[in-house]
Amino acid sequence: MFINYRRGEGAYAAALLDELLSAHFGEERVFRAAKSIKAGADFATSILEAVGECHVMLVIVDPGWSSRFTPSDRRPSPSQDWVRREIEEAIRLDRTVVPVLLSGAERLRQDDLPEELTRLACAQYLRFDYRRARQDAMYIAEQLARVSPRIAGRRVPWLRCPEWARLLRVPGADRSGPGTTARPDWPPAADAHEGGR
Repeated sequence: MFINYRRGEGAYAAALLDELLSAHFGEERVFRAAKSIKAGADFATSILEAVGECHVMLVIVDPGWSSRFTPSDRRPSPSQDWVRREIEEAIRLDRTVVPVLLSGAERLRQDDLPEELTRLACAQYLRFDYRRARQDAMYIAEQLARVSPRIAGRRVPWLRCPEWARLLRVPGADRSGPGTTARPDWPPAADAHEGGR
């Protein structure tokens, strides 16, 4: 899977989601530019190759995300905006693209997006809200497993993953065997239906 994000609030959320999903599915299954591109590697080539190899792209959407596509002297041109280029490439390759709305982010509207990205407004979105990060992270993992059987085949049962226990503070999740029954609140709320970043 490929995590698409902008610097700022989106980058922090992307890093947390990366760590959680990596613990669940395996680090090699999650691409995030700041972590995954090796020192000295060509940035553009690495990005485009990763998009081509992914099955699912998660687009981290923070408040005001759509407005950053409005032309401005202080903003990169479309060809230099890697958030946009990554999404366009994923759409061109017919990958599954899932908007992940952060706290305070509104559902995407076609009128607010460049023509090449209007498909995002019709895509079923997920939420990653700091007020229910535990539930949302687990729900995202479940949805990814449904979308891509290849991803699901590599997942680690969450009850046996100490990393999930530490990050999400799930009581008992660092234990295995008989009597381990703790799990997070489930399901989440019903509306769950670097260069140039």
